[in-house]
Amino acid sequence: MSRDWLTLEDGEEVLWSASPRVQSIYPALFVGLLIAVVPAGMALLSPDAFPVPVWPFALLGILPPVLTYVWIRNVEFVVTDRRCYRKQGVFSRDVLAVGFESVQNSSYEQGLFGTLFGHGTVSVDTAGGMGTELTFWNIEDPRSVQNLVLDQREAFDGGDDELPGTVEQWQAVLAEVRQLRRAAERYERSSR
Repeated sequence: MSRDWLTLEDGEEVLWSASPRVQSIYPALFVGLLIAVVPAGMALLSPDAFPVPVWPFALLGILPPVLTYVWIRNVEFVVTDRRCYRKQGVFSRDVLAVGFESVQNSSYEQGLFGTLFGHGTVSVDTAGGMGTELTFWNIEDPRSVQNLVLDQREAFDGGDDELPGTVEQWQAVLAEVRQLRRAAERYERSSR
């Protein structure tokens, strides 16, 4: 798959990429079959009541699954060590990038069939956004993708356990606080 749409910063590394599963066309395939088969069935059951030729409906029945397939093949999801991306569009291109500095949370969802067959949706919520900003839909193993997003967010934050500054800087702050405390204690004794 060509990634001419993806402009990475220096040192930015792609960690995961995928497209929606091809099985996403099943609903469109069902609609296409209905468009093609129902008129044919009506023409067979009652040829006099259905005077319109059946072949145009068969051609129309091909359109929903074909158009859905083309659209799905033009959707791509990418997670790098700095951002999450979604690219979509057949005739035009829509690229959404969400940096880990604004990611608040990530969750995944699997319906009954998703649980049985290992696919689902990952949602990425951002600060200042209106809820879910980015969705990776109908992807394989959504739990591992959600964990990757959360791990990268934590790595981007530098982990919540790290303190800013060096040990020497904190020792200097401690010495200053001790001097202030001694001065406050001297002032308190002298004012009694």
